[in-house]
Amino acid sequence: MVRIVFGVLLFGHGLIHLIGFISEWNLGLPSFLKGNTLISLSESAARLAGIMWLVAGSLWLVISILYFLGKDYFWKIAVINLVISQLLIIAYWPYAEFGTIMNVITLAVVMVNIARTNFERRISREWSGLVASARKTAVKQKENSHLPPLINNWLLATKGTQMIPSRVIVTQQGSMRSKPAGPWMSFNATQHYTVDPPGFIWSSQIEAAHMITIAGRDKFEDGKGNMIIKPLYLYKIADTSGPEMDQGTMLRFMGELIWFPEAATMDYFRWEKINSTSAAVTMTFNGTTAKGVFTFDDNGLVKSFSAERFGNFDGQFRKEMWEVRVIEHREINGHLIGNKCEVTWNLKEGDFTWLKLEVNDVSYEFK
Repeated sequence: MVRIVFGVLLFGHGLIHLIGFISEWNLGLPSFLKGNTLISLSESAARLAGIMWLVAGSLWLVISILYFLGKDYFWKIAVINLVISQLLIIAYWPYAEFGTIMNVITLAVVMVNIARTNFERRISREWSGLVASARKTAVKQKENSHLPPLINNWLLATKGTQMIPSRVIVTQQGSMRSKPAGPWMSFNATQHYTVDPPGFIWSSQIEAAHMITIAGRDKFEDGKGNMIIKPLYLYKIADTSGPEMDQGTMLRFMGELIWFPEAATMDYFRWEKINSTSAAVTMTFNGTTAKGVFTFDDNGLVKSFSAERFGNFDGQFRKEMWEVRVIEHREINGHLIGNKCEVTWNLKEGDFTWLKLEVNDVSYEFK
């Protein structure tokens, strides 16, 4: 709805600019713009100003169409036209002064889109860097006799391949909240993984409120974690790293094995049987270690993953029980995966489910 309203306003803004052209070229009824400039213009200069009104108006019409069509590059033309439009408005001040309001609104939209483009370019650079250091081809799983039977049964139950993918891409949607009584915020995200070495880049767009989008990025690389949060893509309210983030993002990588289970056979994992339905796993990589427990259902599929994880509570990091519960399994691209999950902090004051997630698609690169 916001896109439609802003697009209509842009289109109307363009039509109003055409009044300046019609006035200075005497193509219609007399207008309040005719000859009403801060500095008197000669006939030829007035006609040139009319041409500039025509250019600006035409560009606003084009920009509005590009915006309606969802073309991300609309702002590049808008930046140029904002300069042309505002100079004309100043020249015809105060008769055209109200056009400044629309230009300010457009400038705000342009700034957000520039920030979004820069944010996406950063994600792309980080992903390129992660891929550059990663194994480029899939490899065959190693002998699995050292794994607990639960894990071997899981690999069979998920219909996985004998090859470990080199890269994985997961698209997601869902909702999240920042505190137990807080409102749910919808989000869409894309997550890129490498398996050797282990790493991921998670990029999300969170709808915090009407017209307020929060950009989020989680990264796990070289055994280290980092999280960035930027409302409207413009300014950071979080850029978190350190041992607590390292442990937390490593646990996240471990829990998300439900989407690429073949990686469970990698050397950086050590598995131990607990009982007939649970197995403990320890991951160690580049100086960071994390431990968790997978619980399986009667079909051999993952029911939950739990661990003591560092979380930020009221500005302080502390360890609390953290659990990923698989709500539903679905076959996607030949793998039977946990496509619906809920993530909960088991706090002393009660369980706090803060994330509900659904996987839309998973793609695997085996070449």
